[in-house]
Amino acid sequence: MTFLSKINSSYNMSSDTSPWGLHPFSNQKEIRLQWEQLRIRIVKRGSDLLLVENRDGSHSGIQLGAYPESDFRRYAFQSPVESIHVQPRTPDRPLVVQPIHPLRLAPRAKVEFYVSIPLDIQLFAGEGKSGESIERIRGEILSDTWFGDLAGGVLCYAIKSRARRECPTIDSETTARALCKVEIHNRSIEQLHCTKFCLRLDHCHLWRSEASLWSSPVQIRFNGNDQLSSIDYSEKAPSEAPQATKITEATEAPLSGLIRRTFAGLGNSLT
Repeated sequence: MTFLSKINSSYNMSSDTSPWGLHPFSNQKEIRLQWEQLRIRIVKRGSDLLLVENRDGSHSGIQLGAYPESDFRRYAFQSPVESIHVQPRTPDRPLVVQPIHPLRLAPRAKVEFYVSIPLDIQLFAGEGKSGESIERIRGEILSDTWFGDLAGGVLCYAIKSRARRECPTIDSETTARALCKVEIHNRSIEQLHCTKFCLRLDHCHLWRSEASLWSSPVQIRFNGNDQLSSIDYSEKAPSEAPQATKITEATEAPLSGLIRRTFAGLGNSLT
């Protein structure tokens, strides 16, 4: 019987334990992390870490095969790792989002939406920025999609969650998701017809407020069908996240006035 097959495979993660943040090994030989659609098991073996992920949707423990060590990915370090730091990250591609109902926004009008966005999970050996990167794992497996024309389009992820006018409740302790507040302002003299829009999150910080995670809010200004949209990314947390703490810096510094193609409307017109 191998070392790994001796380890109890039942899941004993308490309901009040957050998967985010620092997880010391202490006297344990393994760390287990659990979200709604993903479970990760990290086993310490000398100066090596062995990692396995499971997405079968069951709530039982990660079941290993006949040769347990072959089910793991191995990471070797110079010295034993004392802790694992788990940090949320925005997806590595833009998201294509659909409102629950097609949007027709009058000239000069504004509207606010809330979008539940999937998160990536970045694992570090050690604490925070001083730790060594282990691996970045998708919290959910997303479908690829293309936004725009063949010449000027961009590869994105399609998400099933719709943009909502009402702010939903998300428990980010159990699901690898955050909320993003999006304000759309029609600054043109035309009506904006929108069936989907492209949401770019690489300029957004991530914030923690109680049991929820939030991205920095995004403001999009529609300038007319013959012009590209302007996008502002805030440095601050949204007002809906009181006493929020920043837990992840944006991949790119927040900017204002970023010009991007953002909307797709009836007849697949892009602006």
